[in-house]
Amino acid sequence: MMKSNRILAIMAVSASVVALPAFSDTIAPETFSADLALNESVTIQKTVVVEATGPKEAVIDVHFLIDTSGSMGAQVNAAKAASSDLFTSLESSFGDVSAGVGVFSELASLTDPRPNANAIIGGGLSTDNATFTANVNQVTLSVPDNGGDFPESGHTAIALAGNNLAWRPGSNRFMFVFTDASAKGDLAGAQASLANNDISLVTLSYGTLGTITASYGDGLFAGATVFASSTSVADIISDVTAGITAGFANYGAVTVGDLGAGLPLGIEVSTVCTGADIGACVGAEALGDYDREVDRTFTFDVTFKRTADGDADFFTNALVDGGIVAREFDSFPSPVPLPAGLPLLMTAFGALAFARRRRAA
Repeated sequence: MMKSNRILAIMAVSASVVALPAFSDTIAPETFSADLALNESVTIQKTVVVEATGPKEAVIDVHFLIDTSGSMGAQVNAAKAASSDLFTSLESSFGDVSAGVGVFSELASLTDPRPNANAIIGGGLSTDNATFTANVNQVTLSVPDNGGDFPESGHTAIALAGNNLAWRPGSNRFMFVFTDASAKGDLAGAQASLANNDISLVTLSYGTLGTITASYGDGLFAGATVFASSTSVADIISDVTAGITAGFANYGAVTVGDLGAGLPLGIEVSTVCTGADIGACVGAEALGDYDREVDRTFTFDVTFKRTADGDADFFTNALVDGGIVAREFDSFPSPVPLPAGLPLLMTAFGALAFARRRRAA
């Protein structure tokens, strides 16, 4: 995956962001079907349009890390109140959403004995709104913790979540930190976890701005900016939506691929870039310094080759920096086998015809 334009970056978000228009990245044709014999192949052109307005059929994995120190009571309650509507809103805005929640508090250790010290709640990411909401509602303040005693173990929690969550193949990955304190713990592990798993980090600050900036800006990521957020449900939804939208603003690689979905079914998929907007085609990818200020069009020759018998139905994806932004459906019915004995009969007819031609000569 290539997400160099948004990995290791904290997106600045604020409660004043307004609702955004509908999004519409596309891949065409939307469906394709072909009858392929064993070892036969077919090549078609697929066109990907990366819209200025962004994706609506993307695969999004979002993990929320909540500071559960004693001073975060109002924010924890706000997260609970927002959880169900937030999940629904993200699905409506972006497409296929999986979301989870984790917590962190005082001790920078994965073995902190206190409740909700550094943990992933409910097993991790889920595509089910009810499950996600139930997991958020399990979050409680860490005890004993009276607040006002920062820093909290945010770095350790980021490393834990990034390395242990079951991120989906081809997902666009985001981690949101809700906190009112500076962070401590496994700084190097947090940086490596975000980079290795292609995760974009967004921070919603509920504390002293200078304190947060000193930790997440100068400490975790140099030059980052963090903006204050709100406990309003509407503002939380707006902030999270804005943070994800910002993660799609710039990109460096576009391609088409099935992420291995076809090969277990007997269809091998290969891609060659043929048109790269203002960038350049390099093998399967269109590479460039792109942004969503304008719509951009990319073309690819995609070859399907049958390697085994059997019905094969799967998605081929438009991938931006390795993340799915649009999908189309491919179908390859199993070749119809010849009736038993038909090949031998055809050989006999061929031999008879040859004999007749020799007699006629």
